[in-house]
Amino acid sequence: MIKLLHWFQTNYPEHKKALLACHHNFDDNDTNPYHVEGDCWSHTMMVCKIAELKGYDRVVQVSALLHDIGKPQSRKINPDNKHVQFFGHEELSAEMAEPLVADLVAREMLSLDEADEVLELIRLHDFLYKHSEQEIIEKFKGRYAFLKNLIALSECDDF
Repeated sequence: MIKLLHWFQTNYPEHKKALLACHHNFDDNDTNPYHVEGDCWSHTMMVCKIAELKGYDRVVQVSALLHDIGKPQSRKINPDNKHVQFFGHEELSAEMAEPLVADLVAREMLSLDEADEVLELIRLHDFLYKHSEQEIIEKFKGRYAFLKNLIALSECDDF
């Protein structure tokens, strides 16, 4: 994970800066019950640390690092309840991760197959929370290795 974090912070400091500046809360008096850690960078680092401590493979670790890079651009304040929301951040994060994942492939830090899986994991990292058990079984029938990694990423993201 150290090598991966070094790569990210050295080559993509603008993403780290955006994640640091992006807060899960509306203001200092508001606490997001799902993200009490505050900024998106702290959350990402906690997700990465859990992935590392649990010994998950590099596909899960790369996914953990990049899963929320779309949050800064998708951050909105809901005018009805004044809560911060990140609608569509999963798809946006996957799109934004594409050139970074391609860079990892070019540096031989990921294979092409791993890169495809990382992008799909990022795109679907909230899927398990939004769908029934039956829908999950149907969607991932025959793709149990992928589902195992999706569960791992979700577990890291839901500490």
